[in-house]
Amino acid sequence: MLRKVLHIAALLLLLAGVSSCFKDSNFDFKSSGEGSGSYVVPSREPQSPDQRNVLLYVAGGFNSLAGYLSSDIADLEAGELPGRSSPTEPVLLVLSRLPRDPADPDYSDPTAPVLFRLYAGADGAPVRDTLKVWSEDTPLSQAETMAEAFERVTRAFPGNKYGMVFSSHASGWLPPRYYENPSAYEAAAKGPLALSRSAFQEYFPPIDRNAFPAVKSVGMDNGTVIREMDLDQFVAAIPFHLDYLLFDACLMGCVEVAYELRGVADIVGFSQTEVLADGFDYANLTKHLLTKTPNPVAVCQDYFNRYDAQQGNLRSATISVIDTREMDALVDVCSMLFEKYRTEISQLPGNLVQGYFRFERHYFYDLKDILVKAGITPEEEALLQDALDKCLLYKAATPSFLSITIKNYSGLSMYLPSKGTSLLDKYYREHIAWNRATGLVK
Repeated sequence: MLRKVLHIAALLLLLAGVSSCFKDSNFDFKSSGEGSGSYVVPSREPQSPDQRNVLLYVAGGFNSLAGYLSSDIADLEAGELPGRSSPTEPVLLVLSRLPRDPADPDYSDPTAPVLFRLYAGADGAPVRDTLKVWSEDTPLSQAETMAEAFERVTRAFPGNKYGMVFSSHASGWLPPRYYENPSAYEAAAKGPLALSRSAFQEYFPPIDRNAFPAVKSVGMDNGTVIREMDLDQFVAAIPFHLDYLLFDACLMGCVEVAYELRGVADIVGFSQTEVLADGFDYANLTKHLLTKTPNPVAVCQDYFNRYDAQQGNLRSATISVIDTREMDALVDVCSMLFEKYRTEISQLPGNLVQGYFRFERHYFYDLKDILVKAGITPEEEALLQDALDKCLLYKAATPSFLSITIKNYSGLSMYLPSKGTSLLDKYYREHIAWNRATGLVK
């Protein structure tokens, strides 16, 4: 994520005490590129109800989040850790790449991604049992590394019940680099009179230099070349079925992201807005997830309660939990409403709709509020709410998120075509599974 100085003095003072995806006076957005080469994804493992739970915490922190993610791992170690005296005990794994000094990261000095098992030793002290160390020139945020790490997990702990918590940068369904500088992205994509291909790659360096433009973003590694991966590759690299996938990352609470993960993760927890950098309550994470019946909703409730108890701008949080197996009714209702109110949606003023963005990055609006403001009838609104209730397990929002007032909160964000561009419309048609299912953008 490139950084762009866009803040004014007052905002600098605000963000000095409230950290989100923006860690300093510069933007620090999530972005991605297509992975280079190819990788083989092993067959998804069958599950047995008698197998133990495996929790994989992915901390993609070779970036401006390094200090926070390092503290999160320390909080995990201070919490309730499993033992390893019995083959039926739950397993806690950490996959991370952090700078040598997370408090003062030097991205020109590469470090190695590492996968380790975290457990309580005989004296109760935390023990890190290293399972795999990659070379120092290996980015964590690329599909090949993720696929290799996930495959190693399945080999070490086959046939178990898996869950994942993913913490890093993210930007929802958007193309990589777009959120950081939309005008530069749009200019670079318009041809020879705008930025050259080489200049585009300097602004938005994809993993695969033949990819133009790259696609959806998850995670980020800094360095001489910024490395990211797209959501499709991240999903394809997961060889096991996930009971839950929780994103401690900004702007992932989109219907587009939830629908992309159907069939891979049953339960998905995420935020519609940005996430303040301290994120989840990692000291209490394992007591909810490393049990016979994991409770990902409780993790999200802890997250919300933590911030809802704060004062001022620190009282900023949105969170929802969706059952991706129950999205069919939402697809059916939205498909009908998108077609019936196509003209109204295409002309809808964005300032009338609940948004979840700042700095005019107007790509995340409330799904239900879009349709209500487009003029659906009370009967249609009831159908929509029923469909939302069927798939939403939990939702909560503070009255505001920093500068965003939250009045209408359905628990899912969505693209609003009237506030998009022709480039985003094209990308949405070609890459977004939600659009293929519902026809929001024709």
